[in-house]
Amino acid sequence: MTKSKTGWIIGNGPSLANIDVSRLKGETTVSFNRAYIAYEDWGFDPTYFLVIDSNDMRSIYKDVNGLIENSKIEKFFLPKCDDNRKHEAKHFQDQEKVGPQWEMITKRDNVYFIEPGPNDIAHAAISEKDKTFITAHHQNAGWMGLKLLYTLGYREIAFVGCDSRYRDDEDANKYITKEKSEYVSHADYDVNHFRHDYFGKGQRFGKPNQNRIIKIWRKGRHEIDSLRDLKVFSCTENSTLNDWYDYIPFEEFLDGKR
Repeated sequence: MTKSKTGWIIGNGPSLANIDVSRLKGETTVSFNRAYIAYEDWGFDPTYFLVIDSNDMRSIYKDVNGLIENSKIEKFFLPKCDDNRKHEAKHFQDQEKVGPQWEMITKRDNVYFIEPGPNDIAHAAISEKDKTFITAHHQNAGWMGLKLLYTLGYREIAFVGCDSRYRDDEDANKYITKEKSEYVSHADYDVNHFRHDYFGKGQRFGKPNQNRIIKIWRKGRHEIDSLRDLKVFSCTENSTLNDWYDYIPFEEFLDGKR
């Protein structure tokens, strides 16, 4: 069923620090990964919560369980983490190793796992029977959030905090070390997200690839145009995505400008 309300993607880029996110209380929102450290400041829990990366999931799974048990989030969409057994304890939150996904995450009717499926937006699907979100994996949570909102029936989608740029210079990395395919932060100094404690002290993560992210959204523009029933707007000032998505300042969009 087509929804009349706007679906909001709340990205975690630095620009989000300049947004009064509390104005999205009462709106339909999807949020990602460790953004939950700011939910109290925002004054609300998002409607939907999405994690797409298994490495990230292992490092926050206890916190996610807390959200499942205690938050007002309506639905969770999470990676299956089939490769848990290949990872050492240090890769898991509090260095407590667990087995398969079902041993890591509390099962509830509002918890869905991501299963491989069609690449395009229009053919992504949600199975209530199997509790799965069926879609191809794209290496950007914002774009996956867009596919999710479309699948849930939202036909106007706006994004904030989706800067789509990632600093990888000496200053940005001065408290980060690399361990194989993972990175480890040794201080609350994260210049690539809206709070310095996002990938703060003790956090393990995979670095986003700026060029890959831009490519995903650029190619996606053509797919969105072909759908005809979907409108996507940027409310992220100075986002690299504004070359392909109409930019409307956040406050003006909320006041009805289109």
